[in-house]
Amino acid sequence: MGRAVHVNRRGGPEVLAVREVRVPSPGDGEVLVRVEAAGVAFGDIALREGLRNAGSRPAIPGYDAVGTVASVGARVEGLAEGDRVAVWTSGSGGYATHVVVPAWAAVPYPDHVDSRAVVSLVLNYLAAWQLLSRTAVVADGSTILVHSAAGGVGSALLELAALRGMRVIGTASARKADLVERLGAVPVDYRTQDVAAEVKRLAPGGVDAVFDALGSVSWRRALPLLRPGGHLIAYGVSSAFSGGRRSLTKLIGNALRVPRTSYLTYLTQSIGVSGYRSDVMVEAHHDWYRQDLGSLIELLAAGSIDPVIHRTYPLEQAGQAQAELGAGRATGKIVLDVR
Repeated sequence: MGRAVHVNRRGGPEVLAVREVRVPSPGDGEVLVRVEAAGVAFGDIALREGLRNAGSRPAIPGYDAVGTVASVGARVEGLAEGDRVAVWTSGSGGYATHVVVPAWAAVPYPDHVDSRAVVSLVLNYLAAWQLLSRTAVVADGSTILVHSAAGGVGSALLELAALRGMRVIGTASARKADLVERLGAVPVDYRTQDVAAEVKRLAPGGVDAVFDALGSVSWRRALPLLRPGGHLIAYGVSSAFSGGRRSLTKLIGNALRVPRTSYLTYLTQSIGVSGYRSDVMVEAHHDWYRQDLGSLIELLAAGSIDPVIHRTYPLEQAGQAQAELGAGRATGKIVLDVR
């Protein structure tokens, strides 16, 4: 028997419960992975809150995990029992001792690399990599603005942008400013400073790209900060949450405040707007997923990147882990220890 975190109904972190489950068997083209560590993400909170389709209940949260191949199904090549792999779970299944995934979703990594660092790559760093190079190609040396710069994806964006010589302005609370600076960015305190005025002071000609996980009003405010040829990349709507819970008031407010700028405005100002969802991108481009995650694993193994780990919780404390993430206290990645 194995264990898994179940979500039986919509609610707060208290609805998460660890249950004994049968260990699944891999089918054709699949592998069974014995999980060592799983990542905690906002997508998991959205699933718990009923904002993301969970399929049948109970649902098991978890986009990203790492572990060891326990068995392989028929017609699987290049993977064998005992291989250490990073896995994409298609949005559910990571909070468990075992998970079955398609063989394409399991990417090997070296034995000497820390599993907590690797699990940070599967969702957070992969998203950052694809935001920078797949969604909107941002040139080396560009000036960019990153909102929520101390979060899981934000900190990854800062580190990867620094490798490419980009100048980064990052919004974060004052207590997270040191981390933003350590990762090579100029911090702006969104609570006490006028973000737009500060960005215009730091980049009078405008920025080349804005990476925004906040949504709604923030997207509208980003457009005037872009220089001609610039790009707004929207990849989240965290402003629709309050204290880690969905807020009906904020959901409605977000819908009403989404920018209604016409395509003619984008044309005349020569700016672009793109959206990004990791699950859509990965499912549509398996080859990009494997290439990009493989490149990130190489950077990690070489010591070129060093993912920020906020805290590690045991599987039984998945609720506390989600509460920590939802409260906005996390810097970097929150990880579940599943061993």
